[in-house]
Amino acid sequence: AVVSTQSTGADAELKKAFTELKNKSVETATKIKAVDNQIEQNKNRGKHAELTYMEVKQSNSDTKLYESVGRMFVLETQDVILEQLKDRAAKSRDTIQKLESQKGYLNKNLKESENALRELVETKKTAVAK
Repeated sequence: AVVSTQSTGADAELKKAFTELKNKSVETATKIKAVDNQIEQNKNRGKHAELTYMEVKQSNSDTKLYESVGRMFVLETQDVILEQLKDRAAKSRDTIQKLESQKGYLNKNLKESENALRELVETKKTAVAK
């Protein structure tokens, strides 16, 4: 009777650990997908800024260039527009680097929790075998 009580307690503990891991895995997978989407959006923004930069750079310096500000357009010099596009592309690259490190952190946490669960299972197996 004592052995069955210990194994029932161990089973409940394992079940609880599995449930926690599953919830954490689902949550982490959702966060990773969100980070992937943000990375993709920033790649597109950066690419758009770079392509626009190349087009503006090729235009004549006397070409009138307008910047969109809300619902109006403001006349700007070519240098100002080029600088803004450079900044936009650089910010996108920086954001992508930050998101990549965040994604690595999430993957690392997921693997650590999986390893902890494996250790728990192994511990319980050896305890039940004795």
